[in-house]
Amino acid sequence: MDLTRRDLTRLLGSAFFLTPAAARAHAGTAAWWKDVVAYEIYPRSFCDGNGDGIGDFVGMAERVDHLADLGIGAVWVAACFDSPNADNGYDVRDYRRIMPDFGTMADFDRFMARAKARGIHVILDMVFNHTSDEHEWFVKSRSSRTSPYRDYYIWRDGRNGGPPNNWKAAFGAGSAWQFDAATGQYYLHTFVSKQPDLNWENPKVRAELYDILRFWAARGVSGFRFDAITSLAKPPAMGDFTPGQHAGQASFAEVGPRLDGYLHDMYTHVFAGTDLYTVGEAWGASHDAIIAMTDDRRGEITSAFRFDLQLKDADGWRKLPCRLDDMRAFNADNAFNDNPHVWPLVYLEDHDFPRAASRYGSGVPEYGARSAKLLATMMLSLKGTPYIYQGQEIGMTNFPFRRIEDYNDVQAHNGWRNEVLSGHVPAAEFLRNLAQVSRDNARTPMQWDDTPNAGFTTAARPWFAVNPNYRQVNVRTERADPDSVLSFYRAMIRLRRAWRCLSAGRYEDISPPGSQVYAYTRRDGGTAAMVVLNFSDSAASFTLPAGLRATQCLIGNMTPPAQVTHGTVALRPWESVIYRLG
Repeated sequence: MDLTRRDLTRLLGSAFFLTPAAARAHAGTAAWWKDVVAYEIYPRSFCDGNGDGIGDFVGMAERVDHLADLGIGAVWVAACFDSPNADNGYDVRDYRRIMPDFGTMADFDRFMARAKARGIHVILDMVFNHTSDEHEWFVKSRSSRTSPYRDYYIWRDGRNGGPPNNWKAAFGAGSAWQFDAATGQYYLHTFVSKQPDLNWENPKVRAELYDILRFWAARGVSGFRFDAITSLAKPPAMGDFTPGQHAGQASFAEVGPRLDGYLHDMYTHVFAGTDLYTVGEAWGASHDAIIAMTDDRRGEITSAFRFDLQLKDADGWRKLPCRLDDMRAFNADNAFNDNPHVWPLVYLEDHDFPRAASRYGSGVPEYGARSAKLLATMMLSLKGTPYIYQGQEIGMTNFPFRRIEDYNDVQAHNGWRNEVLSGHVPAAEFLRNLAQVSRDNARTPMQWDDTPNAGFTTAARPWFAVNPNYRQVNVRTERADPDSVLSFYRAMIRLRRAWRCLSAGRYEDISPPGSQVYAYTRRDGGTAAMVVLNFSDSAASFTLPAGLRATQCLIGNMTPPAQVTHGTVALRPWESVIYRLG
């Protein structure tokens, strides 16, 4: 059935709004997310507080002071609910229970209290496209074709002795349809077979999910990040796709209006009239689609993670060249200069991508820390809410993977099976590329100090290997060094707070065509700044366009910073500078 927004609101009714107590707790319209720098925690790898080798909420609570000292105003906690861990927590078994590996609800509450005491908002990851196949709803759904929970998921009869259509699952997991012998039908899974897709057309499903949001809002959570949000709506006809296209890649022309309807309905029944922040993981969403779901006049979500840039330098397991022109083009598009109703976010890495210092920075050891600071300069001088991923603030790098056995990620092992064991790709070629693009690069334990296991755990062995460079790259060492990557991040965050033009100003690219220098201005009212970045292992110069006058150096990643002489800046390799404009 095709539902309009009015239909959705009518079906759910007023009974599904926030309770009065929860609504009062989040009353107000202040857009607090526009004034903070956010930080993602991947719980399993952040800090182990009980010595079992796995990160947990006890460890998170112990490290809140690090976040506050850095200048963080919001923390996104990645998947942390009870899960059998087929996909590291993104297969939820119980949305109201903390994963036992990560502790108890009491541990979560203590972390929340510590964060609140330091002025830090907490954002939780909501995996609402699918559940685990061990979730109570799915267990009941697959028990019988007549189960009241059958329509909580997407079941179809087969076609010609096979799946209902040719859709492929993500992560190289084969068909997006899994046959269930007990009931003789197939269920849809956009990702792996242990992650059956929820049926968002069913108003009972939406009501259940909205109640989960209210449960966590009542515990003081300030916002939600919605995983795989662009997969919630399915093409009505559910026909065949272009060969090779996976189930989460439906055209927005097909699913856009349906997705908008779902998001507006969720906003109406949960978020309207509150200061709760919502952000969606928007794989495949175009510029116009981002506007459709985040325009603050429409009442859908606050912001969205875009992947235009992140997908430019990788094709599945293959590493592609990273081009500065792609980065410049994306940043210009993401500024939304002419639409004050859209608030973007800015990020370079998260738990699904390799480390930014390795991906976009210099491969020359001498310039490693300097290039990490340059990336901080860029990210923290662009419009929107910046998201720092754990370890990014100390310049953590990719892990030196050598063998397929070194990897934990299901995506890596599926790729090995599909490409190498099938004989399509030589093992050495696959491993060379995988080491650069694997999600596991982001999932190694956080490097806190130079003691065994980087201070992540007191256990003899952590759940995943620690990067061997932890003796040089760690929080304690960098905290004591005023010239470290960590010290620079702290300084940049302070500057961003002091200079509103860096977070909310109008963006204009002033880079010379074809240059290794990336330069842009940020203007807000009577305040203006110019950012100059040398994305290269060699020196470069930049001449200011006519009419621009730099009056003061606000920050630089080298000492002394490059000065403007007769309208020109001489930049050393990977040097970054921000100037005040007069």
